Amino acid sequence: MKKLSLLFFLLLSLIKVSACKCVYETLAQNYQNSNFVGIIKILKVYDENTEQRTYKADIEIEKVYKGAKKFKTMNVRGLIGNSYSGACEIDVLPNERYLIFLNQYNNTYSISSCTPKSKLENKPTKDEKSWLKNLEKAFTYLNNNTFRFIGLQFTRCYDEFHTEYRSDLSKISGFKPKQPFAIYKVKIDDTSKIQEITPVTTFGSKDSMIENILKTKMKVSTPTSFWIPNSKEGLLFLYYHKENIDKSYGEIISCD
Repeated sequence: MKKLSLLFFLLLSLIKVSACKCVYETLAQNYQNSNFVGIIKILKVYDENTEQRTYKADIEIEKVYKGAKKFKTMNVRGLIGNSYSGACEIDVLPNERYLIFLNQYNNTYSISSCTPKSKLENKPTKDEKSWLKNLEKAFTYLNNNTFRFIGLQFTRCYDEFHTEYRSDLSKISGFKPKQPFAIYKVKIDDTSKIQEITPVTTFGSKDSMIENILKTKMKVSTPTSFWIPNSKEGLLFLYYHKENIDKSYGEIISCD
């Protein structure tokens, strides 16, 4: 019985150790945290190490938003065609393309299932080009205004009373933004409601209505970074998803 109990305990321990737990940040915070942000294409995968459960991927860098173009190879966590999600492993294949956020360790870039990324079509589409063009505007603003965000973390907000496909932010009629993103500095109370809101940059359309919805309908995820001493203050990054206007689902204005 003792042996069975010990075996059961060891199995539980292994399950806990092997479980993949990713820390998901907002798009803006991922950009702030990363050494490299860009569009990459997988050229080939090779050099599988079965003991370390890693392999290599040669890449082509199509676009750089942040960082340098110097690297041509990444380490990939897993085995080729045989990744284990419970260990944060990932399969990448030749011709796949990604918008990816990377950090360098020991002069090497690595990718796992926890790496912030968005898989793109194997060939650029019209919708992708439009989305990336707007996203580049946001990235440029973040680059040029880093000093304004010192000591603050970008965090999420969510509609407290959201019961339908879209939040109240996405139901705003006549919304015609002059730029595809907005950033707000907020102070929150113990119930995660916004007490005070200060625009950093706005859409330039329906801004008063957006602020009112944020204050009355939204709750804010408490910033949790070790480096952020004041968890009652944070930043919200709102993004305009033009591609979702004619869809029956999907946020038109997201808070992520």
